[in-house]
Amino acid sequence: MYLTKIRVNLFTKIFGFSLFIILVTVLINYIFNAVFLEKFYIYRKKELMLKVIENAKIIYETQSENNFENYIYDVKESMGIDIDIRNTKKNRMMGSHMMRRSNSIENIPYNKFVDKELLGNDAKILYYGEELSKDSGIFVSTSLSVIQAHSHESNIFNIMTALFALVISLGSGLIFSRKITKDIGYLNEKADKISKLNFPENIEINRNDEIGDLSRNLEKMSKELSTSVTNLKAFVSNASHELRTPIAVICTHATALLEHKEIEEEEKRKYYEVILKVGNEMKELIENLLILSKLDSTVFKLKKENINLKQIIEEALERYDIIELERDINISLNLNVESIVGDLRILKLVLNNLIQNALKYSVIGGEVRIFQDKNYLILENSFQGELETEVQKLLQPFSRGKNAEDYQFDGMGLGLSIISKALTLASIKYEIIIENHKFIVKLNIFEN
Repeated sequence: MYLTKIRVNLFTKIFGFSLFIILVTVLINYIFNAVFLEKFYIYRKKELMLKVIENAKIIYETQSENNFENYIYDVKESMGIDIDIRNTKKNRMMGSHMMRRSNSIENIPYNKFVDKELLGNDAKILYYGEELSKDSGIFVSTSLSVIQAHSHESNIFNIMTALFALVISLGSGLIFSRKITKDIGYLNEKADKISKLNFPENIEINRNDEIGDLSRNLEKMSKELSTSVTNLKAFVSNASHELRTPIAVICTHATALLEHKEIEEEEKRKYYEVILKVGNEMKELIENLLILSKLDSTVFKLKKENINLKQIIEEALERYDIIELERDINISLNLNVESIVGDLRILKLVLNNLIQNALKYSVIGGEVRIFQDKNYLILENSFQGELETEVQKLLQPFSRGKNAEDYQFDGMGLGLSIISKALTLASIKYEIIIENHKFIVKLNIFEN
C-alpha cells in the first residue's frame, strides 16, 4: 500500500513555521509569568527590604527620633515597607505610631525572611529583622498581597498582549512569507525557461540577501549558457560542414574506383593518395574535436610536475622538421631557464600547436624565434599575406585567417582555439600580438 505524499508549497511552510515560532514565544512568556513572576517579585522585595533596614539602622543609631520617623513615613509611602522597633525594656521614648510592639513581630527571628498570613483574610506579610542591641531589634515588613491581588488582572493582560502580538506577527509573517515566495516563484519561472533553452534577460532581483545572490547567479548562468549553446550550435554546424566535404571526397573517389575497373594503376594511385590525404585530415579533425571536448570537460584534472621545457620544444621542432626543411625556416632557441613546473600534457599540446603554426604560416626563408623574456616564453614568426588584427576571432573554432585562405594553407582553424582553451584551463596568462607582419605569442609560464 502506497501513501500519497501531500505537497505543501513553500508559502504554507514558511507561514506555518512563523506561526509555530509565535505560539511558542507566547506560550513561554505565559509560563514564565505564571511560574516565575511572583518569585521574582518576592526576590526584588527582599533586596529592597535589605537596603531599607540597613539605612534604617544607621538613621536610628545616629540621627534624631524625628528624622527616623520621617524616614519611616517616606519608606511607607514610596515603597510600601513598614519599619518597626522591638524593644523589650522600652527604654527609649518614641512616637505612638512609630513605637509598635505589635504581636505580629514578637516571634519573628532575626536575620531571616519570614512570611505570615494575617488572620481573617488571605493577606500575606513578609518580615525581616536585625538585632540592634541585646534588648531591641529593627524589623521591616511588606505586604505580598499586591502581586496576589493583581495576578488575575496580570493573566488577563498577558493574554490580551499575546493575542495582540499574535495578530501583528501573523500579519507581518503573512506579508513576509508572500514576499519571499513571490521572489522564489519568479526565479522558479525563469529557471523553467532556462531549462527549455529559452534564456530570459533581467532576472536579477534587487535584494541584498541570499535570494538576491541567487537571482544574480541565475542571470549569470543564463547568459553563460546562452553563449555556450550558441557556440555549441556554431561548433556543431562548422564541424558538420568540415566533415561533410572530406566524406564526400572519399565517397566520390571510392565510387570511381569501384565503377571504373579499367583505371590505370597510376590513376588509381592518385585516387588512393587523395583518399589517404582526406582520411588523415578527418583523423586530425576528429582528434582535435576530441581534444576540445576534453578541455571543456570538468573531468580533466591538472597535474603539476617538474618539466624540462627545452626538451619539449626541441621534440616539437623535431616533430615538424619536414615543414622547416620544406620552407627553409631559420629557427633560434634561447632560454635562460630550462625547467619549470606545470602540466606536461597541457604544455606539450600548446607548444606543439604553436610551433606547427609558426613553421606552417611563416614566409619561405623566414625566421621563427623562441626565447625567454623575464617570466614569458615568446614565440615569434613572420607571416605572408594579410591577417586580421582581431585576435578573438582567430580563437574561435574553425576560424581561419585571411592569409590561410588566400594561400590555401592546410588546416581546419582549430589550433588557436585548442591553445586558448588549454591555457585557460591551466590558468596560464597569455597574449597574442599581430604587428609588422609578425605573429607573436607570449606565455607567462616561468612564474607558475
